[in-house]
Amino acid sequence: MTAYYQRISPLSLAIVVTTVALLTACTEKTADSNQAKTIVPAVVTVTEDKVAQLQREAQAGDPDAQYNLAYMYENGKGVPKNEAKALKLYQQAADQGHSAAQNNLDVMSSSK
Repeated sequence: MTAYYQRISPLSLAIVVTTVALLTACTEKTADSNQAKTIVPAVVTVTEDKVAQLQREAQAGDPDAQYNLAYMYENGKGVPKNEAKALKLYQQAADQGHSAAQNNLDVMSSSK
């Protein structure tokens, strides 16, 4: 038996690696992911009732509520702007593995 080996060119290898990386990055989050309920408060009309509900959920340990409330405090959307509260809430959500909170926490921490 004769074995045939073909050398993979660096370009072909780069294409394969890039394709795998892109497919991995573009996969849809599962329903149980902590990102599934994350909203963008800038697009949602913020009422006192919604703020109160988010505060209850955040105090109960919901990382999505902590993230959303932190975003609101960071940007002054529906609540008075308060970076200290935003950092605290981002940290609580990040401690639970919330990747968007981890990112925003890093951005806020590095900008000081």
